[in-house]
Amino acid sequence: MTFRFYRALPLALAALTFGVHAQQTGTAAADDPLPMRLVGDIGIGIDNAPPVARGQTHALSAVPYANFDYGRAFARLDTFGVRTLQAGYGYLELVGKFNEDGYTPARTAMGGFDHRKTSVPLGLGTLQVTPVGAFFVNVFRDVDKSKGNIADLIYAAEIDTGPFAIYPQAGVEYQSSAYTRYFYGVSGDESRRSGLAAYQPGSATNPFLALFVEMHVSGNWYVNANVRRTWLGSAVADSPLVPRHTVDTGLVAVSYRFK
Repeated sequence: MTFRFYRALPLALAALTFGVHAQQTGTAAADDPLPMRLVGDIGIGIDNAPPVARGQTHALSAVPYANFDYGRAFARLDTFGVRTLQAGYGYLELVGKFNEDGYTPARTAMGGFDHRKTSVPLGLGTLQVTPVGAFFVNVFRDVDKSKGNIADLIYAAEIDTGPFAIYPQAGVEYQSSAYTRYFYGVSGDESRRSGLAAYQPGSATNPFLALFVEMHVSGNWYVNANVRRTWLGSAVADSPLVPRHTVDTGLVAVSYRFK
């Protein structure tokens, strides 16, 4: 078992859950919507995330679970940032994202491929916790090797059933052509070394559906479970480095809630 950050859980869920919990913190939170104290969940979990491309690892992993606010600073699983100006039902945010998309494609009998360096996405986002659910929008730029753009649009609703809270989610991830070419393309040099045809994909749109279930155990302790299916856009799925058209991921975590 390896230890790594979890990258597959939809971020809108964290946005919605924190928005609901923040509304329940009482008069002090109402007077100061961004109190300088820790509010939210910290824990540990186990996830299963099949690789998108040949050469990426596939293993059960122990992962930190973080979904909390501290004043204007926040962590939402694999996204972190700082709130700035108020906008609608939320704030304009400066955001960064922890990705695990770097890998070395699996070798062929005729030769190998260049290593793909993990992206460093930085950008702008907003969380809008509305009366009809949470809308989460992020736009990132990989400031490292690929220089590509990534965007997330996610919606999450809440169904409260006593000890269980159920969060159905739907969303889409956009990856620019610069991003997909770097991570899933086959360059001319790689084509000559491997014998595979060169492949230069365009942009990709990857929709997904997910379901998150949260169970209150005792006191401030919670158990969380999430399953998600992502349909890879043709620009990614048609790559000779990618053996699949869908990716199914799952997570089970135990967390302590600070209030």
